[in-house]
Amino acid sequence: MNTQEIFYLNKLRCEVAMQQALKSWQPKPQFEGVECPRCQSRKIVKDGSPGGTRRYFCNGCRRAFKERPKIECHCLIPGQQPHCQDCPQFKEFLALVEQKVDGLRGLNQQELQSLLSPS
Repeated sequence: MNTQEIFYLNKLRCEVAMQQALKSWQPKPQFEGVECPRCQSRKIVKDGSPGGTRRYFCNGCRRAFKERPKIECHCLIPGQQPHCQDCPQFKEFLALVEQKVDGLRGLNQQELQSLLSPS
């Protein structure tokens, strides 16, 4: 197999994996507000704002923390926007695609094309 054929086979494998991942991927619901970075509890109370940075106290794990900006994803298809590169959901989606690619490694070109859905 020459380099061009290997490249095409890898490209085809990635396309099939992306389609399979999109079928099984469900975006997580987005919540407004702040949650504890340690236990993800939403049982928090404000604990002052020294130096202009708001502090919170978690009643779940008894930890104090500063407010951190939350990345919110409203994309229906992950990876469509430039800011997706930093999104935790996009990183989870990429891991799912990688897992699907690994599962397709043993298939030849004809088998992969039969799995490819028409666009």
